[in-house]
Amino acid sequence: MTGWTEGYVGGIDYIRAFYRELSPSLLSFALLLRGWRPPAELDGAFAYAELGCGHGVSSAVLAAAHPTARFEAVDFNPAHIAGAQRLAAEAGLDNAAFLEESFADYAATGATTGAKDLDMVALHGVWSWVSAENRAILVDLLRRRLKPGGLVFVSYNALPGTLAYMPLRRILVEHTADRSGDLPERIEQAVGFAGRLAALNAGWFRQADEVPARLESLARKSPNYIAHEYLNSDWTAFYHADVARELAGAKLDFAGPSVPMEQIDELALDPNAIALIQEVRDPAYRETLRDVLTNRAFRRDLFVKGAERLTPAERRERLRATRFTLLVPAEDVPEVAITPVGRIPFPPDLYGPLAEALAGGVPSLEELTALPALARHGEDAVLRALMMLTSLALASPALPESGLAERKNHTDRFNAAVLDRNRTDDALGTLASPVIGSGVAVSRVEALFLLAQRRNLDPAAFAWERLSADGLALSRDGVRLATAEENLAELRGRFGSFTRRRIPVLERLGIV
Repeated sequence: MTGWTEGYVGGIDYIRAFYRELSPSLLSFALLLRGWRPPAELDGAFAYAELGCGHGVSSAVLAAAHPTARFEAVDFNPAHIAGAQRLAAEAGLDNAAFLEESFADYAATGATTGAKDLDMVALHGVWSWVSAENRAILVDLLRRRLKPGGLVFVSYNALPGTLAYMPLRRILVEHTADRSGDLPERIEQAVGFAGRLAALNAGWFRQADEVPARLESLARKSPNYIAHEYLNSDWTAFYHADVARELAGAKLDFAGPSVPMEQIDELALDPNAIALIQEVRDPAYRETLRDVLTNRAFRRDLFVKGAERLTPAERRERLRATRFTLLVPAEDVPEVAITPVGRIPFPPDLYGPLAEALAGGVPSLEELTALPALARHGEDAVLRALMMLTSLALASPALPESGLAERKNHTDRFNAAVLDRNRTDDALGTLASPVIGSGVAVSRVEALFLLAQRRNLDPAAFAWERLSADGLALSRDGVRLATAEENLAELRGRFGSFTRRRIPVLERLGIV
Protein backbone atom coordinates (compact mmCIF):
# COMPACT_ATOMS: atom_id res chain seq x y z
CA MET A 1 0.00 0.00 0.00
CA THR A 2 2.90 2.35 -0.77
CA GLY A 3 4.39 4.04 -3.85
CA TRP A 4 2.07 5.50 -6.47
CA THR A 5 -1.06 4.43 -4.55
CA GLU A 6 -0.32 6.98 -1.79
CA GLY A 7 -1.77 4.67 0.85
CA TYR A 8 -4.87 3.75 -1.15
CA VAL A 9 -5.20 -0.01 -1.50
CA GLY A 10 -3.59 -1.36 -4.65
CA GLY A 11 -3.14 -4.73 -6.31
CA ILE A 12 -6.87 -5.44 -6.46
CA ASP A 13 -9.51 -3.70 -8.56
CA TYR A 14 -12.63 -2.14 -7.12
CA ILE A 15 -16.01 -3.65 -7.93
CA ARG A 16 -17.75 -2.61 -11.16
CA ALA A 17 -20.94 -0.89 -10.11
CA PHE A 18 -23.37 1.83 -11.12
CA TYR A 19 -24.46 4.26 -8.39
CA ARG A 20 -27.89 5.69 -9.20
CA GLU A 21 -27.55 8.38 -6.52
CA LEU A 22 -25.13 10.17 -8.89
CA SER A 23 -27.85 10.63 -11.54
CA PRO A 24 -28.48 14.30 -12.42
CA SER A 25 -32.25 13.74 -12.37
CA LEU A 26 -32.14 12.50 -8.77
CA LEU A 27 -29.70 15.22 -7.68
CA SER A 28 -31.89 17.93 -9.21
CA PHE A 29 -35.04 16.49 -7.62
CA ALA A 30 -33.38 16.51 -4.19
CA LEU A 31 -32.35 20.14 -4.68
CA LEU A 32 -35.83 21.17 -5.79
CA LEU A 33 -37.35 19.58 -2.70
CA ARG A 34 -35.11 21.78 -0.54
CA GLY A 35 -35.95 24.89 -2.55
CA TRP A 36 -32.66 25.28 -4.45
CA ARG A 37 -32.35 26.06 -8.16
CA PRO A 38 -30.65 23.12 -9.93
CA PRO A 39 -27.30 24.01 -11.54
CA ALA A 40 -28.35 23.17 -15.11
CA GLU A 41 -31.21 22.05 -17.32
CA LEU A 42 -31.11 18.27 -17.54
CA ASP A 43 -31.63 18.20 -21.31
CA GLY A 44 -28.91 20.80 -21.83
CA ALA A 45 -25.14 21.06 -22.18
CA PHE A 46 -23.96 20.81 -18.58
CA ALA A 47 -20.51 19.66 -17.44
CA TYR A 48 -20.18 16.85 -14.86
CA ALA A 49 -17.06 15.46 -13.18
CA GLU A 50 -16.81 12.24 -11.16
CA LEU A 51 -13.64 12.28 -9.06
CA GLY A 52 -12.55 8.83 -7.94
CA CYS A 53 -14.65 7.06 -10.57
CA GLY A 54 -13.32 3.50 -10.12
CA HIS A 55 -14.12 1.57 -13.29
CA GLY A 56 -16.13 4.53 -14.55
CA VAL A 57 -19.41 2.62 -14.90
CA SER A 58 -21.52 5.43 -13.41
CA SER A 59 -20.00 8.11 -15.64
CA ALA A 60 -20.28 5.88 -18.72
CA VAL A 61 -23.98 5.19 -18.12
CA LEU A 62 -24.73 8.85 -17.39
CA ALA A 63 -22.79 10.02 -20.44
CA ALA A 64 -24.79 7.59 -22.58
CA ALA A 65 -28.04 9.02 -21.22
CA HIS A 66 -26.99 12.69 -21.59
CA PRO A 67 -25.43 13.11 -25.06
CA THR A 68 -25.44 16.91 -24.92
CA ALA A 69 -23.57 17.01 -21.60
CA ARG A 70 -19.81 16.64 -21.02
CA PHE A 71 -18.42 14.13 -18.50
CA GLU A 72 -14.95 13.89 -16.96
CA ALA A 73 -14.21 10.78 -14.90
CA VAL A 74 -10.96 10.64 -12.95
CA ASP A 75 -9.21 7.75 -11.21
CA PHE A 76 -5.54 7.18 -10.54
CA ASN A 77 -5.73 3.38 -11.00
CA PRO A 78 -4.63 2.69 -14.60
CA ALA A 79 -6.41 -0.68 -14.70
CA HIS A 80 -9.72 1.04 -13.92
CA ILE A 81 -9.26 3.73 -16.55
CA ALA A 82 -8.05 1.35 -19.27
CA GLY A 83 -11.29 -0.61 -19.03
CA ALA A 84 -13.40 2.56 -18.91
CA GLN A 85 -11.70 3.96 -22.02
CA ARG A 86 -12.27 0.69 -23.90
CA LEU A 87 -15.98 0.73 -23.01
CA ALA A 88 -16.27 4.37 -24.08
CA ALA A 89 -14.70 3.53 -27.45
CA GLU A 90 -16.99 0.53 -27.99
CA ALA A 91 -20.10 2.49 -27.00
CA GLY A 92 -19.28 5.69 -28.90
CA LEU A 93 -19.16 7.90 -25.81
CA ASP A 94 -17.50 10.90 -27.41
CA ASN A 95 -18.89 13.14 -24.65
CA ALA A 96 -16.95 11.39 -21.87
CA ALA A 97 -13.26 11.56 -20.96
CA PHE A 98 -11.78 8.93 -18.64
CA LEU A 99 -8.58 10.26 -17.14
CA GLU A 100 -5.86 8.31 -15.34
CA GLU A 101 -4.77 11.07 -13.00
CA SER A 102 -4.33 11.73 -9.32
CA PHE A 103 -6.40 14.52 -7.83
CA ALA A 104 -3.26 16.69 -7.82
CA ASP A 105 -2.63 16.00 -11.53
CA TYR A 106 -6.25 16.70 -12.41
CA ALA A 107 -6.25 19.91 -10.39
CA ALA A 108 -3.05 21.05 -12.11
CA THR A 109 -4.54 20.38 -15.55
CA GLY A 110 -7.57 22.49 -14.78
CA ALA A 111 -5.41 25.23 -13.30
CA THR A 112 -3.90 25.99 -16.72
CA THR A 113 -7.23 27.21 -18.10
CA GLY A 114 -8.44 29.10 -15.06
CA ALA A 115 -12.02 28.44 -16.17
CA LYS A 116 -14.91 27.71 -13.85
CA ASP A 117 -16.38 25.07 -16.12
CA LEU A 118 -18.06 22.37 -13.98
CA ASP A 119 -21.77 22.36 -13.13
CA MET A 120 -21.81 19.15 -11.05
CA VAL A 121 -19.11 17.19 -9.24
CA ALA A 122 -19.54 13.76 -7.65
CA LEU A 123 -17.29 12.56 -4.81
CA HIS A 124 -18.67 9.12 -4.06
CA GLY A 125 -16.55 6.81 -1.95
CA VAL A 126 -13.71 9.33 -1.82
CA TRP A 127 -13.87 11.74 1.10
CA SER A 128 -13.42 9.16 3.87
CA TRP A 129 -10.79 7.13 1.99
CA VAL A 130 -8.18 9.74 1.01
CA SER A 131 -5.65 11.71 3.01
CA ALA A 132 -6.13 15.17 4.47
CA GLU A 133 -3.70 16.45 1.81
CA ASN A 134 -5.89 15.05 -0.96
CA ARG A 135 -9.02 16.50 0.62
CA ALA A 136 -7.32 19.90 0.59
CA ILE A 137 -6.56 19.43 -3.13
CA LEU A 138 -10.20 18.58 -3.76
CA VAL A 139 -11.41 21.67 -1.90
CA ASP A 140 -9.06 23.87 -3.93
CA LEU A 141 -10.17 22.20 -7.15
CA LEU A 142 -13.83 22.80 -6.32
CA ARG A 143 -13.09 26.41 -5.44
CA ARG A 144 -11.41 27.03 -8.78
CA ARG A 145 -13.45 24.94 -11.25
CA LEU A 146 -17.02 24.69 -9.95
CA LYS A 147 -19.28 27.29 -11.50
CA PRO A 148 -21.30 29.69 -9.34
CA GLY A 149 -24.55 27.84 -8.70
CA GLY A 150 -22.76 24.51 -9.09
CA LEU A 151 -23.52 21.32 -7.16
CA VAL A 152 -21.30 18.83 -5.31
CA PHE A 153 -22.39 15.36 -4.20
CA VAL A 154 -20.20 13.95 -1.42
CA SER A 155 -20.63 10.69 0.49
CA TYR A 156 -18.65 9.69 3.56
CA ASN A 157 -18.52 7.55 6.67
CA ALA A 158 -20.36 9.49 9.35
CA LEU A 159 -20.08 9.76 13.10
CA PRO A 160 -21.32 8.61 15.51
CA GLY A 161 -22.75 5.58 13.65
CA THR A 162 -19.38 4.42 12.30
CA LEU A 163 -17.86 4.26 15.79
CA ALA A 164 -19.36 0.79 16.27
CA TYR A 165 -17.30 -0.62 13.39
CA MET A 166 -13.91 0.99 13.94
CA PRO A 167 -12.44 -1.90 16.00
CA LEU A 168 -13.69 -4.36 13.37
CA ARG A 169 -12.03 -2.35 10.61
CA ARG A 170 -8.77 -2.32 12.59
CA ILE A 171 -8.89 -6.12 12.98
CA LEU A 172 -9.39 -6.56 9.23
CA VAL A 173 -6.47 -4.23 8.43
CA GLU A 174 -4.07 -5.79 10.91
CA HIS A 175 -4.98 -9.42 10.19
CA THR A 176 -4.69 -8.92 6.43
CA ALA A 177 -1.20 -7.46 6.95
CA ASP A 178 -0.29 -10.29 9.35
CA ARG A 179 -0.94 -13.03 6.77
CA SER A 180 0.98 -14.01 3.63
CA GLY A 181 -0.31 -14.95 0.20
CA ASP A 182 -2.62 -13.30 -2.31
CA LEU A 183 -4.62 -10.33 -1.05
CA PRO A 184 -8.07 -11.87 -1.73
CA GLU A 185 -7.09 -14.95 0.29
CA ARG A 186 -5.78 -12.82 3.15
CA ILE A 187 -9.00 -10.79 3.18
CA GLU A 188 -11.08 -13.96 3.39
CA GLN A 189 -8.91 -15.17 6.27
CA ALA A 190 -9.30 -11.83 8.07
CA VAL A 191 -13.11 -11.90 7.82
CA GLY A 192 -13.15 -15.49 9.07
CA PHE A 193 -10.85 -14.66 11.97
CA ALA A 194 -13.04 -11.70 12.96
CA GLY A 195 -16.03 -14.06 12.97
CA ARG A 196 -14.23 -16.41 15.34
CA LEU A 197 -13.44 -13.47 17.64
CA ALA A 198 -17.07 -12.35 17.59
CA ALA A 199 -18.17 -15.86 18.55
CA LEU A 200 -16.26 -15.45 21.85
CA ASN A 201 -18.70 -12.65 22.78
CA ALA A 202 -16.02 -11.04 24.91
CA GLY A 203 -15.12 -7.43 25.65
CA TRP A 204 -16.00 -5.03 22.87
CA PHE A 205 -17.85 -7.75 20.93
CA ARG A 206 -20.24 -8.16 23.87
CA GLN A 207 -21.21 -4.48 23.58
CA ALA A 208 -21.35 -4.33 19.78
CA ASP A 209 -24.75 -5.78 18.92
CA GLU A 210 -24.56 -4.91 15.22
CA VAL A 211 -21.18 -6.52 14.52
CA PRO A 212 -22.39 -10.10 13.87
CA ALA A 213 -24.77 -8.84 11.18
CA ARG A 214 -21.99 -6.73 9.66
CA LEU A 215 -19.66 -9.74 9.59
CA GLU A 216 -22.36 -11.86 7.99
CA SER A 217 -22.77 -9.18 5.34
CA LEU A 218 -19.01 -8.99 4.75
CA ALA A 219 -18.84 -12.75 4.29
CA ARG A 220 -21.07 -12.30 1.22
CA LYS A 221 -19.00 -9.41 -0.20
CA SER A 222 -16.19 -9.81 -2.72
CA PRO A 223 -12.57 -9.29 -1.58
CA ASN A 224 -12.47 -6.38 -4.05
CA TYR A 225 -15.21 -4.56 -2.14
CA ILE A 226 -13.71 -5.24 1.29
CA ALA A 227 -10.22 -4.16 0.20
CA HIS A 228 -11.33 -0.75 -1.08
CA GLU A 229 -13.87 -0.09 1.67
CA TYR A 230 -11.80 -1.13 4.71
CA LEU A 231 -8.09 -1.51 3.99
CA ASN A 232 -6.90 1.91 2.85
CA SER A 233 -4.28 3.62 4.98
CA ASP A 234 -6.58 6.64 5.18
CA TRP A 235 -10.00 5.72 6.55
CA THR A 236 -11.72 8.55 8.37
CA ALA A 237 -15.22 8.98 9.72
CA PHE A 238 -16.52 12.54 10.04
CA TYR A 239 -19.07 14.53 11.90
CA HIS A 240 -21.12 16.42 9.32
CA ALA A 241 -20.03 19.74 10.81
CA ASP A 242 -16.37 18.95 10.04
CA VAL A 243 -17.13 18.12 6.40
CA ALA A 244 -19.22 21.28 6.01
CA ARG A 245 -16.44 23.43 7.46
CA GLU A 246 -13.81 21.91 5.17
CA LEU A 247 -15.97 22.41 2.08
CA ALA A 248 -16.66 26.00 3.11
CA GLY A 249 -13.12 26.62 1.83
CA ALA A 250 -14.57 26.14 -1.67
CA LYS A 251 -17.45 28.54 -0.91
CA LEU A 252 -19.85 25.61 -0.61
CA ASP A 253 -23.00 25.56 1.51
CA PHE A 254 -24.89 22.48 2.64
CA ALA A 255 -28.04 22.09 0.53
CA GLY A 256 -29.51 18.92 2.03
CA PRO A 257 -29.40 15.13 1.92
CA SER A 258 -29.34 13.68 -1.59
CA VAL A 259 -31.81 10.92 -0.63
CA PRO A 260 -35.33 12.45 -0.63
CA MET A 261 -36.69 10.39 2.28
CA GLU A 262 -33.81 11.60 4.45
CA GLN A 263 -35.29 15.07 4.12
CA ILE A 264 -38.36 13.94 6.08
CA ASP A 265 -37.40 14.35 9.74
CA GLU A 266 -40.46 12.66 11.20
CA LEU A 267 -39.50 9.34 9.62
CA ALA A 268 -36.53 9.01 11.96
CA LEU A 269 -37.14 11.43 14.85
CA ASP A 270 -39.95 11.95 17.32
CA PRO A 271 -41.51 15.42 17.74
CA ASN A 272 -39.51 16.20 20.90
CA ALA A 273 -36.23 15.49 19.11
CA ILE A 274 -37.25 17.62 16.13
CA ALA A 275 -38.14 20.50 18.47
CA LEU A 276 -34.75 20.32 20.19
CA ILE A 277 -32.87 20.30 16.89
CA GLN A 278 -34.82 23.31 15.67
CA GLU A 279 -33.51 25.33 18.62
CA VAL A 280 -30.05 25.22 17.03
CA ARG A 281 -29.13 28.09 14.70
CA ASP A 282 -25.97 26.76 13.03
CA PRO A 283 -26.95 24.42 10.11
CA ALA A 284 -23.82 22.27 10.42
CA TYR A 285 -24.38 21.72 14.14
CA ARG A 286 -28.07 21.01 13.47
CA GLU A 287 -27.23 18.25 10.96
CA THR A 288 -24.65 16.80 13.35
CA LEU A 289 -27.30 16.57 16.06
CA ARG A 290 -29.57 14.71 13.64
CA ASP A 291 -26.79 12.18 13.09
CA VAL A 292 -26.27 11.76 16.83
CA LEU A 293 -29.99 11.16 17.43
CA THR A 294 -30.27 8.69 14.51
CA ASN A 295 -26.81 7.12 14.96
CA ARG A 296 -26.13 7.60 11.26
CA ALA A 297 -23.10 5.77 9.86
CA PHE A 298 -23.07 7.04 6.26
CA ARG A 299 -24.06 10.32 4.67
CA ARG A 300 -24.80 11.36 1.10
CA ASP A 301 -24.85 15.15 1.06
CA LEU A 302 -25.41 17.90 -1.47
CA PHE A 303 -23.46 21.15 -1.33
CA VAL A 304 -24.01 24.18 -3.54
CA LYS A 305 -21.79 27.09 -4.52
CA GLY A 306 -23.83 30.24 -4.36
CA ALA A 307 -26.94 28.55 -5.70
CA GLU A 308 -30.16 30.54 -5.81
CA ARG A 309 -33.09 29.94 -3.54
CA LEU A 310 -36.34 29.42 -5.39
CA THR A 311 -39.44 31.25 -4.29
CA PRO A 312 -42.18 28.94 -2.98
CA ALA A 313 -44.11 29.55 -6.21
CA GLU A 314 -41.08 28.65 -8.38
CA ARG A 315 -40.38 25.53 -6.36
CA ARG A 316 -44.01 24.40 -6.64
CA GLU A 317 -44.08 25.08 -10.39
CA ARG A 318 -40.89 23.14 -11.05
CA LEU A 319 -41.95 20.21 -8.90
CA ARG A 320 -45.34 20.05 -10.61
CA ALA A 321 -43.58 19.89 -14.00
CA THR A 322 -41.24 17.07 -12.89
CA ARG A 323 -42.11 13.74 -14.52
CA PHE A 324 -41.82 10.34 -12.84
CA THR A 325 -42.04 6.70 -13.77
CA LEU A 326 -42.01 3.32 -12.06
CA LEU A 327 -38.91 1.09 -12.08
CA VAL A 328 -40.74 -2.12 -11.14
CA PRO A 329 -44.07 -3.73 -12.04
CA ALA A 330 -46.93 -1.97 -10.25
CA GLU A 331 -47.72 -5.09 -8.22
CA ASP A 332 -44.21 -5.03 -6.76
CA VAL A 333 -44.84 -1.82 -4.83
CA PRO A 334 -45.25 -3.13 -1.26
CA GLU A 335 -47.77 -2.20 1.39
CA VAL A 336 -44.96 -1.97 3.94
CA ALA A 337 -41.41 -0.92 3.03
CA ILE A 338 -38.32 -1.90 5.00
CA THR A 339 -36.22 1.26 5.17
CA PRO A 340 -33.07 2.31 7.04
CA VAL A 341 -35.35 3.89 9.67
CA GLY A 342 -37.65 0.88 10.05
CA ARG A 343 -40.92 -0.37 8.57
CA ILE A 344 -42.89 2.32 6.76
CA PRO A 345 -46.50 1.61 5.70
CA PHE A 346 -47.47 2.39 2.10
CA PRO A 347 -51.28 2.88 2.28
CA PRO A 348 -52.80 0.99 -0.67
CA ASP A 349 -55.42 3.66 -1.36
CA LEU A 350 -52.58 6.11 -2.16
CA TYR A 351 -49.72 3.94 -3.41
CA GLY A 352 -51.95 1.62 -5.45
CA PRO A 353 -53.33 4.23 -7.89
CA LEU A 354 -50.00 6.04 -7.85
CA ALA A 355 -48.14 2.89 -8.90
CA GLU A 356 -50.70 2.19 -11.64
CA ALA A 357 -50.35 5.72 -13.00
CA LEU A 358 -46.54 5.54 -12.96
CA ALA A 359 -46.62 2.13 -14.65
CA GLY A 360 -48.76 3.56 -17.44
CA GLY A 361 -46.32 6.21 -18.63
CA VAL A 362 -44.19 9.12 -17.43
CA PRO A 363 -46.66 11.56 -15.84
CA SER A 364 -45.76 14.82 -14.15
CA LEU A 365 -46.65 15.56 -10.54
CA GLU A 366 -49.30 17.95 -11.85
CA GLU A 367 -50.83 15.20 -14.02
CA LEU A 368 -50.74 12.73 -11.13
CA THR A 369 -52.53 15.03 -8.71
CA ALA A 370 -55.24 15.67 -11.31
CA LEU A 371 -56.25 12.00 -11.24
CA PRO A 372 -59.39 11.53 -9.10
CA ALA A 373 -57.92 8.62 -7.11
CA LEU A 374 -54.92 10.78 -6.14
CA ALA A 375 -56.49 14.25 -6.02
CA ARG A 376 -58.37 13.42 -2.82
CA HIS A 377 -55.06 12.81 -1.02
CA GLY A 378 -53.65 16.21 -1.96
CA GLU A 379 -50.45 17.27 -3.69
CA ASP A 380 -48.28 17.10 -0.56
CA ALA A 381 -49.19 13.47 0.11
CA VAL A 382 -48.54 12.45 -3.51
CA LEU A 383 -45.20 14.26 -3.49
CA ARG A 384 -44.20 12.58 -0.24
CA ALA A 385 -45.11 9.19 -1.71
CA LEU A 386 -42.92 9.97 -4.73
CA MET A 387 -40.08 10.90 -2.37
CA MET A 388 -40.38 7.49 -0.73
CA LEU A 389 -40.61 5.55 -3.99
CA THR A 390 -37.62 7.32 -5.54
CA SER A 391 -35.52 6.85 -2.39
CA LEU A 392 -36.16 3.10 -2.44
CA ALA A 393 -35.42 2.73 -6.19
CA LEU A 394 -39.02 1.80 -6.91
CA ALA A 395 -39.56 4.91 -9.04
CA SER A 396 -37.43 7.66 -10.54
CA PRO A 397 -37.76 11.27 -11.64
CA ALA A 398 -37.50 11.49 -15.42
CA LEU A 399 -35.77 13.84 -17.83
CA PRO A 400 -37.78 16.38 -19.87
CA GLU A 401 -39.43 14.88 -22.94
CA SER A 402 -37.46 17.22 -25.21
CA GLY A 403 -34.35 15.57 -26.60
CA LEU A 404 -35.63 12.01 -26.06
CA ALA A 405 -34.93 10.87 -29.63
CA GLU A 406 -31.29 11.97 -29.46
CA ARG A 407 -30.86 10.37 -26.05
CA LYS A 408 -32.41 7.14 -27.33
CA ASN A 409 -29.94 6.93 -30.23
CA HIS A 410 -27.05 7.42 -27.80
CA THR A 411 -28.25 4.90 -25.22
CA ASP A 412 -29.04 2.30 -27.89
CA ARG A 413 -25.40 2.25 -28.95
CA PHE A 414 -24.18 2.05 -25.36
CA ASN A 415 -26.64 -0.69 -24.46
CA ALA A 416 -25.65 -2.71 -27.53
CA ALA A 417 -22.04 -2.66 -26.31
CA VAL A 418 -23.05 -3.71 -22.79
CA LEU A 419 -25.26 -6.54 -24.02
CA ASP A 420 -22.50 -7.81 -26.28
CA ARG A 421 -20.12 -7.85 -23.31
CA ASN A 422 -22.54 -10.19 -21.54
CA ARG A 423 -21.92 -12.90 -24.12
CA THR A 424 -18.67 -13.68 -22.34
CA ASP A 425 -18.94 -12.29 -18.80
CA ASP A 426 -21.24 -10.55 -16.33
CA ALA A 427 -18.99 -7.66 -15.35
CA LEU A 428 -21.39 -5.05 -16.74
CA GLY A 429 -24.99 -5.35 -15.59
CA THR A 430 -26.36 -1.82 -16.12
CA LEU A 431 -28.16 -0.41 -19.16
CA ALA A 432 -28.76 3.28 -19.80
CA SER A 433 -32.27 4.73 -19.89
CA PRO A 434 -32.91 7.81 -22.06
CA VAL A 435 -36.15 8.42 -20.14
CA ILE A 436 -34.79 8.77 -16.60
CA GLY A 437 -31.19 9.63 -17.54
CA SER A 438 -29.89 6.89 -15.29
CA GLY A 439 -28.97 3.22 -15.20
CA VAL A 440 -31.15 0.12 -14.89
CA ALA A 441 -29.73 -3.14 -13.55
CA VAL A 442 -30.10 -6.33 -15.56
CA SER A 443 -28.83 -9.81 -14.70
CA ARG A 444 -26.63 -11.67 -17.15
CA VAL A 445 -29.51 -13.98 -18.07
CA GLU A 446 -31.74 -10.96 -18.77
CA ALA A 447 -28.97 -9.38 -20.84
CA LEU A 448 -28.65 -12.59 -22.89
CA PHE A 449 -32.42 -12.63 -23.44
CA LEU A 450 -32.30 -9.05 -24.73
CA LEU A 451 -29.30 -9.76 -26.95
CA ALA A 452 -31.00 -12.82 -28.43
CA GLN A 453 -34.13 -10.78 -29.22
CA ARG A 454 -32.01 -8.17 -30.99
CA ARG A 455 -30.49 -10.96 -33.10
CA ASN A 456 -33.81 -12.77 -33.71
CA LEU A 457 -32.55 -15.87 -31.90
CA ASP A 458 -34.29 -18.23 -29.49
CA PRO A 459 -33.68 -16.46 -26.14
CA ALA A 460 -33.56 -19.60 -23.96
CA ALA A 461 -31.35 -21.54 -26.36
CA PHE A 462 -28.97 -18.59 -26.82
CA ALA A 463 -28.72 -17.97 -23.07
CA TRP A 464 -27.97 -21.64 -22.41
CA GLU A 465 -25.35 -21.72 -25.17
CA ARG A 466 -23.46 -18.80 -23.59
CA LEU A 467 -23.84 -19.94 -19.96
CA SER A 468 -22.83 -23.54 -20.67
CA ALA A 469 -19.80 -22.33 -22.62
CA ASP A 470 -18.62 -20.72 -19.37
CA GLY A 471 -19.28 -23.89 -17.37
CA LEU A 472 -22.31 -22.34 -15.66
CA ALA A 473 -25.70 -23.85 -14.86
CA LEU A 474 -28.90 -22.61 -13.26
CA SER A 475 -30.39 -23.64 -9.95
CA ARG A 476 -33.98 -24.24 -8.90
CA ASP A 477 -34.94 -24.23 -5.21
CA GLY A 478 -31.26 -24.23 -4.32
CA VAL A 479 -30.47 -27.32 -6.42
CA ARG A 480 -28.13 -27.06 -9.40
CA LEU A 481 -29.74 -28.27 -12.63
CA ALA A 482 -27.65 -31.05 -14.12
CA THR A 483 -28.81 -31.54 -17.71
CA ALA A 484 -29.14 -29.27 -20.73
CA GLU A 485 -32.85 -30.13 -20.94
CA GLU A 486 -33.45 -29.03 -17.35
CA ASN A 487 -31.55 -25.77 -17.87
CA LEU A 488 -33.39 -25.02 -21.11
CA ALA A 489 -36.75 -25.65 -19.46
CA GLU A 490 -35.80 -23.33 -16.60
CA LEU A 491 -34.65 -20.64 -19.02
CA ARG A 492 -37.88 -20.86 -20.99
CA GLY A 493 -39.84 -20.34 -17.80
CA ARG A 494 -37.68 -17.41 -16.82
CA PHE A 495 -38.05 -15.86 -20.26
CA GLY A 496 -41.83 -16.09 -19.95
CA SER A 497 -41.69 -14.24 -16.63
CA PHE A 498 -39.18 -11.75 -18.06
CA THR A 499 -41.52 -11.03 -20.97
CA ARG A 500 -44.55 -10.48 -18.72
CA ARG A 501 -42.94 -8.52 -15.91
CA ARG A 502 -39.69 -6.94 -17.02
CA ILE A 503 -40.12 -6.09 -20.69
CA PRO A 504 -42.97 -3.57 -20.05
CA VAL A 505 -40.73 -1.73 -17.58
CA LEU A 506 -37.76 -1.70 -19.97
CA GLU A 507 -40.00 -0.47 -22.80
CA ARG A 508 -41.29 2.39 -20.68
CA LEU A 509 -37.71 3.32 -19.80
CA GLY A 510 -36.72 3.44 -23.47
CA ILE A 511 -34.29 0.52 -23.24
CA VAL A 512 -36.17 -1.87 -25.55
